[in-house]
Amino acid sequence: MPQTEERINAIEREITGIRSDVRLQNAMLIKCGEQMSDLRTGQHELRKGQEELLTITTDLRAGQEELLTITTDLRAGQEELRATTADLRAGQEELRTTTADLRAGQEEMRETLEEFRSAFSVVLDEVRQQKAWREEFSDKVAHVIAKSEGLDA
Repeated sequence: MPQTEERINAIEREITGIRSDVRLQNAMLIKCGEQMSDLRTGQHELRKGQEELLTITTDLRAGQEELLTITTDLRAGQEELRATTADLRAGQEELRTTTADLRAGQEEMRETLEEFRSAFSVVLDEVRQQKAWREEFSDKVAHVIAKSEGLDA
């Protein structure tokens, strides 16, 4: 009886260890999910920024067409042309600022992606270790069961 209790205790300790490992795995998966969510949010923000950039570009092209129209009527609207040119320069500066912001966002996305890859690698290694451990544990449990039934596997 004491041997059986020791075996049961050993199995219970191993099961407790497995449960702890599974909880750790679940926590890592939740962390991966959070990082994926962050990546999706970043991707959405990048697309939104690109759409804004396209809108600004479209607005800039419309302004350039207006500039061409004003240029053909130079004698009638020289002061208006100067004001429009100033507006275009402000739009270009805004475009440069937006482009710089987009580049900074891309760098953040790259860093986040690298962090995700690193975390994913850690999780993948942990999963592989868990699989190997579970296979080893299954063999041990089968051996213990066979021995307890007197089958000597």
